[in-house]
Amino acid sequence: MSKPTRHSPPAGKRRPKQELLYDPDVPTPSHAELARTLVDGAQSGTLCTLSVDPEGYPYGSLVTFAVHNGDPIFLVSQLAVHTKNLNASDRASLLVAEAGPDNPLALGRVTLVGKCRPIAEEDRGAVKKAFLEKNPQAEFYVDFGDFTFFRLQVESVRYIGGFGRMSWVGPSDWYTAEPDPIAPFAAPIISHMNDDHADVMVLYCKELSKATDTTEATMVGVDRYGFEMSALTGDGPRPIRLAFSNTVSSANEIRAEMVALAKQVRS
Repeated sequence: MSKPTRHSPPAGKRRPKQELLYDPDVPTPSHAELARTLVDGAQSGTLCTLSVDPEGYPYGSLVTFAVHNGDPIFLVSQLAVHTKNLNASDRASLLVAEAGPDNPLALGRVTLVGKCRPIAEEDRGAVKKAFLEKNPQAEFYVDFGDFTFFRLQVESVRYIGGFGRMSWVGPSDWYTAEPDPIAPFAAPIISHMNDDHADVMVLYCKELSKATDTTEATMVGVDRYGFEMSALTGDGPRPIRLAFSNTVSSANEIRAEMVALAKQVRS
């Protein structure tokens, strides 16, 4: 995996250097894990192929997909332009972007690059099951004679997590990474903490980080390793990340970790 890159500040401007207010070695998802989580949670993306007509140009089309053993799987019609393109050249990429109300460029996105080819007949049963679990509306036409499953074998991954967070992820890291099991219920956890436990999060920041002058705190993210907050300090909003004592895999385990931390900061 290549070293993550960051944007430089605008020419002629200096950003004030601020001390990190939490432990820089706190466990954090890798870019490979973040990319797998984003892609596994999505249902559609932009499939880019090399156009046959006009020849050689990139051609992007909206497709639904599922992930099977790390490979994006597509159910495509032989009448579709992208299928004709793939039959001529198997080089392709899939762009998957995170949705949300914020600036789209501040949200996550992943580009998967590789060879996209028809699946072997012996793999069709498992691939069909995985695809229909993610795309049940395809049940009507999945067995039509002119529809075929294609698999994108990932050779390289570009992960962008928003402004200043980006890197290339190699295939070995991609295929060994696992999606975050917390992702499906992260949003309600964040809402619950912000709506009902804002006072405790202020204590988290004051007692478990260097943000001792925190007056307000908002949870902005949670994953299997820990959670992130935006703490309002005398220097403005500052990021705070805290780790769980154990890697979690369920909402109940997160609740137990949060309760333990609350008891710790209140003692």
